[in-house]
Amino acid sequence: MEQMETVLGRLSEIEDAAVSLEEQAAEEKKKIAAEYEAKTKAFDAQLEAETQEKLKSLNEKLKAEAENELLKMKIETERELNAIEQEYSQNHEKLAEEIFRKLTGE
Repeated sequence: MEQMETVLGRLSEIEDAAVSLEEQAAEEKKKIAAEYEAKTKAFDAQLEAETQEKLKSLNEKLKAEAENELLKMKIETERELNAIEQEYSQNHEKLAEEIFRKLTGE
Protein backbone atom coordinates (compact mmCIF):
# COMPACT_ATOMS: atom_id res chain seq x y z
CA MET A 1 0.00 0.00 0.00
CA GLU A 2 2.83 2.31 0.84
CA GLN A 3 4.37 1.72 -2.55
CA MET A 4 1.07 2.57 -4.17
CA GLU A 5 0.94 5.83 -2.26
CA THR A 6 4.51 6.58 -3.27
CA VAL A 7 3.70 5.88 -6.92
CA LEU A 8 0.53 7.98 -6.74
CA GLY A 9 2.45 10.77 -5.01
CA ARG A 10 5.13 10.62 -7.67
CA LEU A 11 2.52 10.65 -10.46
CA SER A 12 0.89 13.64 -8.81
CA GLU A 13 4.25 15.44 -8.72
CA ILE A 14 4.85 14.64 -12.40
CA GLU A 15 1.38 15.89 -13.31
CA ASP A 16 1.94 19.10 -11.32
CA ALA A 17 5.29 19.59 -13.07
CA ALA A 18 3.65 19.01 -16.47
CA VAL A 19 0.89 21.53 -15.70
CA SER A 20 3.51 24.01 -14.52
CA LEU A 21 5.49 23.53 -17.74
CA GLU A 22 2.34 24.06 -19.82
CA GLU A 23 1.58 27.27 -17.92
CA GLN A 24 5.16 28.49 -18.40
CA ALA A 25 4.97 27.68 -22.09
CA ALA A 26 1.68 29.58 -22.41
CA GLU A 27 3.17 32.60 -20.60
CA GLU A 28 6.27 32.47 -22.80
CA LYS A 29 4.05 32.28 -25.89
CA LYS A 30 2.13 35.37 -24.71
CA LYS A 31 5.39 37.20 -24.04
CA ILE A 32 6.74 36.36 -27.50
CA ALA A 33 3.45 37.40 -29.12
CA ALA A 34 3.54 40.73 -27.25
CA GLU A 35 7.15 41.34 -28.31
CA TYR A 36 6.27 40.49 -31.91
CA GLU A 37 3.29 42.85 -31.77
CA ALA A 38 5.44 45.66 -30.35
CA LYS A 39 8.13 45.11 -32.99
CA THR A 40 5.49 45.07 -35.74
CA LYS A 41 3.98 48.33 -34.48
CA ALA A 42 7.41 49.94 -34.23
CA PHE A 43 8.28 48.81 -37.76
CA ASP A 44 4.96 50.09 -39.10
CA ALA A 45 5.46 53.43 -37.37
CA GLN A 46 8.99 53.75 -38.73
CA LEU A 47 7.85 52.82 -42.23
CA GLU A 48 5.01 55.33 -42.04
CA ALA A 49 7.40 58.08 -40.88
CA GLU A 50 9.85 57.28 -43.69
CA THR A 51 7.04 57.25 -46.24
CA GLN A 52 5.72 60.59 -45.02
CA GLU A 53 9.22 62.08 -45.15
CA LYS A 54 9.74 60.83 -48.72
CA LEU A 55 6.33 62.17 -49.77
CA LYS A 56 7.12 65.53 -48.18
CA SER A 57 10.45 65.64 -49.97
CA LEU A 58 8.87 64.73 -53.31
CA ASN A 59 6.12 67.32 -52.86
CA GLU A 60 8.69 70.00 -52.07
CA LYS A 61 10.74 69.00 -55.11
CA LEU A 62 7.69 69.05 -57.38
CA LYS A 63 6.60 72.41 -55.98
CA ALA A 64 10.06 73.86 -56.59
CA GLU A 65 10.07 72.48 -60.14
CA ALA A 66 6.61 73.94 -60.80
CA GLU A 67 7.64 77.33 -59.43
CA ASN A 68 10.77 77.20 -61.60
CA GLU A 69 8.72 76.35 -64.66
CA LEU A 70 6.26 79.17 -63.91
CA LEU A 71 9.14 81.62 -63.52
CA LYS A 72 10.58 80.52 -66.88
CA MET A 73 7.17 80.93 -68.51
CA LYS A 74 6.76 84.39 -66.96
CA ILE A 75 10.19 85.48 -68.20
CA GLU A 76 9.47 84.11 -71.69
CA THR A 77 6.06 85.81 -71.77
CA GLU A 78 7.57 89.13 -70.69
CA ARG A 79 10.27 88.76 -73.35
CA GLU A 80 7.69 88.10 -76.03
CA LEU A 81 5.52 91.02 -74.88
CA ASN A 82 8.53 93.32 -74.93
CA ALA A 83 9.38 92.15 -78.44
CA ILE A 84 5.79 92.82 -79.58
CA GLU A 85 5.78 96.26 -77.94
CA GLN A 86 9.12 97.09 -79.55
CA GLU A 87 7.87 95.92 -82.93
CA TYR A 88 4.76 98.04 -82.52
CA SER A 89 6.64 101.15 -81.38
CA GLN A 90 9.08 100.90 -84.29
CA ASN A 91 6.52 100.05 -86.95
CA HIS A 92 3.17 101.38 -85.74
CA GLU A 93 2.94 103.99 -88.52
CA LYS A 94 3.79 101.42 -91.16
CA LEU A 95 1.25 98.98 -89.68
CA ALA A 96 -1.41 101.69 -89.55
CA GLU A 97 -0.75 102.57 -93.21
CA GLU A 98 -1.04 98.92 -94.24
CA ILE A 99 -4.33 98.58 -92.38
CA PHE A 100 -5.59 101.81 -93.98
CA ARG A 101 -4.64 100.60 -97.48
CA LYS A 102 -6.39 97.29 -96.92
CA LEU A 103 -9.50 99.05 -95.73
CA THR A 104 -9.54 101.55 -98.57
CA GLY A 105 -8.52 99.04 -101.18
CA GLU A 106 -5.38 100.81 -102.37
